[in-house]
Amino acid sequence: METLNDLHLSGLPKIFFGAGAVLRLPAIARSYGRQALVLIGGQSLAASGRWQAIAAGLAGAGLSYRVFSIRSEPTAALIDGITAELGRAPVDVVAAVGGGSVIDCGKAVSAMLAQEGSVKDYLEGVGTQKPSGAKVPFIAVPTTAGTGSEATTNAVVCDRSTGYKKSLRHDAYLPDVALVDPELTLGTPEPVTLACGLDAVAQLVESFTSTKAEAALDAPALKALCFAAESLLPLALGQSDTVALRGKMSYAALVSGIMLSRAGLGAVHGLAGPLGGLCPVPHGLACGRLLFPVMTFVVKKVIDENNGPAIRRFAAIGNAFAGLGGGDDLSGCRRFLEALGRWTRSFRLPPLSQFGMTAEVMAKAVLLADNKNSPARLSPAEMKVVLETVR
Repeated sequence: METLNDLHLSGLPKIFFGAGAVLRLPAIARSYGRQALVLIGGQSLAASGRWQAIAAGLAGAGLSYRVFSIRSEPTAALIDGITAELGRAPVDVVAAVGGGSVIDCGKAVSAMLAQEGSVKDYLEGVGTQKPSGAKVPFIAVPTTAGTGSEATTNAVVCDRSTGYKKSLRHDAYLPDVALVDPELTLGTPEPVTLACGLDAVAQLVESFTSTKAEAALDAPALKALCFAAESLLPLALGQSDTVALRGKMSYAALVSGIMLSRAGLGAVHGLAGPLGGLCPVPHGLACGRLLFPVMTFVVKKVIDENNGPAIRRFAAIGNAFAGLGGGDDLSGCRRFLEALGRWTRSFRLPPLSQFGMTAEVMAKAVLLADNKNSPARLSPAEMKVVLETVR
């Protein structure tokens, strides 16, 4: 008999989802005051003409704003540099319009504008201080569908010189508002669509099968997985680019963020995180390569251990992918692995050695890896086998 985990449903951002949601940004930002800090990505937002429209709306709402362009994953030096440049200038609201890295950077900056010292002092596993939770109001506007950072309480900060990728985390760092507009993701390059989408899928699978999974979120998670399975392939392979398909991926990414904040992640992200800190492999691509071999180990283990609750969760995904309302659990687990294998192979992902994953990097990643929320733990030897598979 399956037992229920303790339920803890904390708040969500105020979420506006749908085509045109970004049009709400000027009025919402103005509700916090007149002085805004806006973080955007590289060239794609401006090249699309969308930034010009957003900027005109901000000015029309009577906002005075400064813009910083974020062109890489957030580092402590980048975050500290932005807060130092702002000095004591008043900032009433921070808005991040971009992919997961931009939103994480904005989340961290909004926190550090109200915190003393370097962001490094507050990173899990790096610093010695606990964040207070004080922050400047923060609005997240994702332009990709992947990390779900618009619905999480942490910001990921990396430093490859020391090989870490760690979180600044506090419940209060949840964005105050998330404007999820699928139209902003139209025209996203196929490799970016793929990497982001694979991250979302891995987050959904791992959080749905986590030992901390909450039954209250099972239905939206399964629906999000089905949406991702339906939409990512045509989007990432250039077969179609419609608001309807983009909307399904944006929904999947949003739900993945909600899920991971409550149930945590497993061995896929437990390995992908250290790899991203040690070599320049795109996070989503690492997740995509690791997903099938990790899940093959995990599913075999939960079956061997007769872990009924975990078996039923994997079977539920397999049956959902097959369009079945139920069926034999072991057959459902087989359907899950078969569908996952076919699906990930169709993307023809490159080996991770192309991104500098050497034997030395693999050994370090295994030492740093974490899979505490997985329904079956992978041993260091099994993690090494997984990494050899994707090398």
